Amino acid sequence: MEAPPSSPFLVLLLLFFPSSGLAAPMDFNHEVQVLMVIKSLLKDPYGALRNWDRNSVDPCTWSFISCSPENLVTALEAPSKNLSGRLSPSIGNLTKLEKLQLQNNNIIGPIPAEIGKLAKLRTLVLSSNKLHGTVPNSLGRLGRLQYIDLSYNNLSGPIPKTSARTLNIAGNPLICAAEQDCDSTKLKPMLDSYIAGEQ
Repeated sequence: MEAPPSSPFLVLLLLFFPSSGLAAPMDFNHEVQVLMVIKSLLKDPYGALRNWDRNSVDPCTWSFISCSPENLVTALEAPSKNLSGRLSPSIGNLTKLEKLQLQNNNIIGPIPAEIGKLAKLRTLVLSSNKLHGTVPNSLGRLGRLQYIDLSYNNLSGPIPKTSARTLNIAGNPLICAAEQDCDSTKLKPMLDSYIAGEQ
């Protein structure tokens, strides 16, 4: 049976509107869209993220981004860039992310629970921001996560069990206040391991 001839109208539609939902462009990289959502929730008064462009084929030439050979994001590292606003839950869609480092900014709001979807994450550094709320239990599911620094925020409540070798939560006076049986002695081994790792 012969295939029906292509409609000229359909061909023109695909040429002029490749993102119409009828067909995705060959070079489409969904992580560009994910990072643009992340950027949209951040305030960037000095234009540190100015070269993040939604029309890019991939984000691998953008500031503060590292990629795998397959052009998937493996690191987002933007410390001390005067960023404020919130960290988008969309961060959980960067499935190959190994490093997230946004320390020494002014980011507010909770730590997104969606970080727990980042199965390849090894380093999480969100220290010296203005984050509040509890540390998500989802961090405990990340078996590759080795280094966590959440120091000097406004976090509260208990810390989930984690496989991280280094955990720094100094400067969060409300940590563990949410549970009566959560006291500073339980945190001491984790803090000791952080100090040992710094030496």
